[in-house]
Amino acid sequence: MVNEKVARKKAAVIGGDARQLVIAEKLCEIGAEVYLCGFDQLNMTEPGYRKAKIDEIPFNSVDAVIFPVSGISSSGEIKSSFSAENLAIDHEQLDQLHEECLIFSGIRTPWTERSNKQFVYLFEEDAIAISNSIPTAEGILWLLIQHTDYTIHGSDIVITGGGRVGLTLARVLHSLGANVTALSSVKSEIARLKEIGVNGKHLKDLNRYIAEADIWVNTIPSDTIINENAMSACKPGIFLIELASDPSIEQRRIAGRMNLQYMEAPSLPGMVAPKTAGEILAAAILDLVIEKGG
Repeated sequence: MVNEKVARKKAAVIGGDARQLVIAEKLCEIGAEVYLCGFDQLNMTEPGYRKAKIDEIPFNSVDAVIFPVSGISSSGEIKSSFSAENLAIDHEQLDQLHEECLIFSGIRTPWTERSNKQFVYLFEEDAIAISNSIPTAEGILWLLIQHTDYTIHGSDIVITGGGRVGLTLARVLHSLGANVTALSSVKSEIARLKEIGVNGKHLKDLNRYIAEADIWVNTIPSDTIINENAMSACKPGIFLIELASDPSIEQRRIAGRMNLQYMEAPSLPGMVAPKTAGEILAAAILDLVIEKGG
């Protein structure tokens, strides 16, 4: 249904995966004109869409810019699942935006922190992060079933991080009979983990627990958690899943050298439940766009 406050407003959806398409669709439904950048491999002919390259977007007249969940890399690169071209943006382009323009990104990165513009970081909003933890947990189950030859029930699983994703994942795996140890440096998170029946421990004891783990899932967005020291402590055959949105090249190199089964899965909801995950993000974005409309 067209929303009068949003009709004829302009939004740019730049890069991303199937979740971004859901967001674009919802914006069109309420009457916005949507510039799609990084979707050249798709045949988007519906009214309201305009395919554009980054330098073709009228930044000085758009009312909202939506970047992917993974944000913008430190060098200004933007991931896109539907383009053969590399997408990149510079600060001068964003500087053209008018003061009332809303700028959305899944996470903050060094690039966004250097920008003169204010971003809305979607995954720093509790309502979004908690809702998104559900398809993330389902995605982890999918990966474990695909890539291991033993049951989740009875497996020794270590989770680093006791935040929104870590807590949901710990609860789901515990309910399936896994022996779950979740580690955090935050006392309140450790207490909550213990309250749901899992083994909540301090992050400083990581090496002790991964030495016996069959599976290690990292939910902490930091390139210092999965380091050479920790990987050296892992037992042979461990399955290591990195959920952080911007894992480091160094992690891959070390894992390869140590012959560890290592997988990066920063966009699981976009792979296993793009419609639901996209609707979660779209609802939050539309609320703010409508609020600013008029």
